Amino acid sequence: MKGKSKRILLCRLGGIGDVLHTLPLVKYLRKKYPAGSIEYLTSPGVADLLESHCPFINKAWRFNKKNKRQICLDILNKPNKIDYFFNLHSSLSFYFLNLFFIRAEKFFQYKKDKNVHAVINFARTYDQSVSAFELDSKTLIEQELGDLLNKYNLQENKYICIVPGVGKSRRHRSWTFENWLSLTKKFLFVEKDLKVVFLGGDDEKNIFDKPQDDTSMPGFKDRAVNLIGELSLPDTAKIISKSAKVISCDTGLLHLASALSKKVVGLYGPTLPGRTGPFTSDYKVLVANNCKCIGGIWDLKKCKMTKLPKGFCMDSLIVDNVLADITSDLSFKEIENVV
Repeated sequence: MKGKSKRILLCRLGGIGDVLHTLPLVKYLRKKYPAGSIEYLTSPGVADLLESHCPFINKAWRFNKKNKRQICLDILNKPNKIDYFFNLHSSLSFYFLNLFFIRAEKFFQYKKDKNVHAVINFARTYDQSVSAFELDSKTLIEQELGDLLNKYNLQENKYICIVPGVGKSRRHRSWTFENWLSLTKKFLFVEKDLKVVFLGGDDEKNIFDKPQDDTSMPGFKDRAVNLIGELSLPDTAKIISKSAKVISCDTGLLHLASALSKKVVGLYGPTLPGRTGPFTSDYKVLVANNCKCIGGIWDLKKCKMTKLPKGFCMDSLIVDNVLADITSDLSFKEIENVV
C-alpha cells in the first residue's frame, strides 16, 4: 500500500516522562505505517527502556551531544533515507540537525500547548485533528523478569511501588520524607500481606539512607525494600509491571507505570494533572491545596512563595487521605496511633 514503508525518525531528549508522553504518537504512527521503520533518537538510558519494552519502535538511537555528526552518519548509513523527522522539542535545536544532516523529506515541529494533555499535544505534531480517543496509553509491554523478583524476595501483585523523589531540579513537586515514611508505616499496618518497594534514580539516593549493597529497611521486618538507585530503567519497568499499584508525585516513573497500564495514584502540586497527569484509565490524582505555582506560564523549578527548591503546598496532602486512595478497606480508627 502507498506510503506504508516510510522511514520515520522521532527525537526527544530529557526526562523519562517527556519521552513516555510521546509514545502514544509512536503507536499511532505504527498503525498508520505498519510496514514502516519507526526510529527514536533519545538519551541513552531511555533508549534502553524503549528497546526492551516498546514494540512499536524498530530502532532506538542514543544521542551524544559531543558527537552529533557521527550519530547522524550512523542514522544515514542505512539503505533508505529518513522520510519523516519529528522534532518533539519546542526549541529549534533539532531543526538545524535535520536541516544540515538528516534532510528528511518532511519535517514535523512540536509546538507546546498547555491547554491540552501533553500526550495529545505531542500527537498533534503529526495531525492537528487527533483526539484522545484515537490514542492508546498502553505503549510499553511487560517482559520476562527471570530471577528479579526472587532476588528481592517479592511476589507478583504482592507489593506496591512508591516513588518518593522527583529528581534534583524540581524538588518543589515532592512530598516530604516524613510523609512518605508515615504513609509506609500505616500502609504496612493495614495491608498485612503486602510489601512496599521504593523506586527512584541516583538523585533520590539520599532520601532513604542505607548501607551500600543493602536494600532492607530497619524497622519494617523485611516488608519494605529500598531499590532507589539500584536498578536500570528496563529493570525498574519490570518491577513496576508486577506491582499492585504505584504511588508517586509527578515523575517519570509515574508515567512509566501509566504506559504499562498499572494502577497509579499521583500526588500533584505545582504541575497541572490535566497537562501531565497519568494518561490511562485506571488512576487517581490528589492535588495540593492553594498552590501558587500551578498553572503558570513557565514550568517553575523553584517554589514561587519560598523561592526555594522545596515547596510547601505539597504538605497540604494529608497522609491519611493518600492512604485511603491506595487501600481498599481502611479504618482510620485502626491506624490513628501509627506514626
